[in-house]
Amino acid sequence: MRKDILYMLLLLLITDLSIIADIPVLRQSLPFIFFTIIPGYLLLGILKFKVELIDGSVIAAALSIFLMMMTGLIINSFYPLIMRPLSLLPILSAINLLIIALMVIYHLRGEEPLNLKASGNLSTALSSLLFPVLTVIGSYLMNKYSVNTVLLLVLLFIPVYIILLEVFKKKIGPATYPVAIFSISLSLLIMNGLPSNYLIGRDIHWEFYLFRKALMAHHWDMHVGSYNAYNACLSVTVLPVIYKVLLNVPEVYIFKFYYGFIGALMPLPVYLISERILKRSDYGFYATLLFIFQFSFIYILGWCRQLVALLFFAAAVMVLTGDMRRSHKKLLFVVFMVGTVLSHYTTAYVFFFLVALIPILVRVMKRLKVPDDSRGFFAASLAVLFFVVVFAWYAQATGAPFKSAVSFFTKTLRSMSEFFSADMRNNSELAVVGIGISNFPNLLSTLVHDTVFALIGAGALAVIFKEEYRQGREYLAAVILCMGILVAFIALPFVSKGYGGPRLFTQLLVILAPLFITGIDALTGFIGRVRWRIPSIIVLLILLFSCTTYLNYHFAGIPYSYAYDDGGERRYETFIYDNEVTGALWLSNHYNETSVIHGDKMIYSRIIYGFSTYPRVDREFFNGTDTETGGYVYLTHFNLYQRLVFLDYPLAPPRVVNGALKLDNVESINNYKDLIVNMSTIYDNGGSRVLIVA
Repeated sequence: MRKDILYMLLLLLITDLSIIADIPVLRQSLPFIFFTIIPGYLLLGILKFKVELIDGSVIAAALSIFLMMMTGLIINSFYPLIMRPLSLLPILSAINLLIIALMVIYHLRGEEPLNLKASGNLSTALSSLLFPVLTVIGSYLMNKYSVNTVLLLVLLFIPVYIILLEVFKKKIGPATYPVAIFSISLSLLIMNGLPSNYLIGRDIHWEFYLFRKALMAHHWDMHVGSYNAYNACLSVTVLPVIYKVLLNVPEVYIFKFYYGFIGALMPLPVYLISERILKRSDYGFYATLLFIFQFSFIYILGWCRQLVALLFFAAAVMVLTGDMRRSHKKLLFVVFMVGTVLSHYTTAYVFFFLVALIPILVRVMKRLKVPDDSRGFFAASLAVLFFVVVFAWYAQATGAPFKSAVSFFTKTLRSMSEFFSADMRNNSELAVVGIGISNFPNLLSTLVHDTVFALIGAGALAVIFKEEYRQGREYLAAVILCMGILVAFIALPFVSKGYGGPRLFTQLLVILAPLFITGIDALTGFIGRVRWRIPSIIVLLILLFSCTTYLNYHFAGIPYSYAYDDGGERRYETFIYDNEVTGALWLSNHYNETSVIHGDKMIYSRIIYGFSTYPRVDREFFNGTDTETGGYVYLTHFNLYQRLVFLDYPLAPPRVVNGALKLDNVESINNYKDLIVNMSTIYDNGGSRVLIVA
């Protein structure tokens, strides 16, 4: 028997033993590593792919995640023949059968898929692994003692490390940039995932609710999707259930911590794409940092369905730029395309839009005699296949995502009558054109982001009009379509409200990130200041980093980060205290199921942890909704200790008004005393309070 098969079989036995015997530490680590890498690695070998280490790692991880989702979906389909299909025995048995089958086929016809090369000096690369270690320590100190020193040091050392890599780039090995990308990504993700003992964000609480329903039932019910589009995303239903059952960790840590490692893989395809387009590893590194230093990447643990979908999307684009056989590209592209559809509907819709329109634009370019010697990849047949998968999963199998898409386009068309209304656009899109700027940190963020957008625009123009930057008709078509989508998000009413522009921009940066470097390269070359190229890139990236991590607000004396600030708008909204969940649990055991639970805009994220089935909740109580006798009012830690209420989500950064910090959509609870003055307190634990409507 081949040695690699023997080693993998031995590792599988140890992994299974760690699960069955519930061996501490081993069970919480080994199954995650093994099942997230080995199935995809075996499949690569069976298909006789030959790829470099970084390509292979990303493809193996993406394939493994896809195989786990499909395995979970298949065994789930045996319900009710198997009453608890998503419990430990069926899951572990199915995954073991899958891996053993892959091993047998790999032994019979497989080949080693990775081309391993000398990695050079590893000391510089491995030094970056200190960032995630320090982040975990710093998050513990912040949660336990409100000491933010270590977290701030991590955020200050990351720019220093980037500068040092540039200074000593002639001495570093080829592994340095990929390892640094993974380490920086992981640090930023878990820094914003580990605060509180609960999840951080908005969408993530609904994702967690649906995950927990599947976990408690040991079965994923796709019919729940008829009214909740999130339920169609296997990335937040079936996949986390598999990880939870195998790892036996607290439920929230699947999303808070383990998904951080999956998310940290996402920038690696961006690095490989950018390096291949720009023909320089340092340029590829800087283009990838642009992707990492985005709001919607740093805080993506707040919407984990998109995290998994973006890994598939980025891997699909990476495959197109790789050096492999056309048949291999097609196979992997289709697999990752299906993975995107199963993971997140909006990411899949944008993906489909690109796949469908690229061949049309390419045909137009052929008629315009745009030169291109490469063989095209995209065709109408691929777009048709994509549409069939989307329609089958979203419209036929689950339903809700298709209804959401129809509603989105309907509202967009209706909103055209209010084309010039600022209320029909998100604050982040309005800030691009200078609307709503309230303080210097906000102004700095706007200027930096506008500069980045302008440079990407300059890079797009260079790709369109200068042959030296062009990569072929399909790449040119993708660039034109991506730029068109971005313009539409700013120009068209409602579009940015229906789906946040920063999240879309992060997805499109998988393709557009190299244009940031191309734009600077073209402009510095045009003005004859080539020496400014690298310094300009680094300065802009560091400024962007300070804005997206909210260091610009922190050093201006305005608390805005929930990761390292002990107060402020985002901390008040997202940080969930144990007492709040304890209050929700008490209420779930004592409330009348026909009654309504009233509160401010944020009570859902506290209530959801106390109830197995989401109750009737009124989040508009402080906006004047009516109450009925027997109803309840749930007051949060924020309501009790800050004496404030959220009337809506904060849509703008905090600002200083008459020397005091003013939070967006937040008012004093004293303004609403008349609403609660005649209500009786039936529960109070010091961190949450329940009143009953008399």
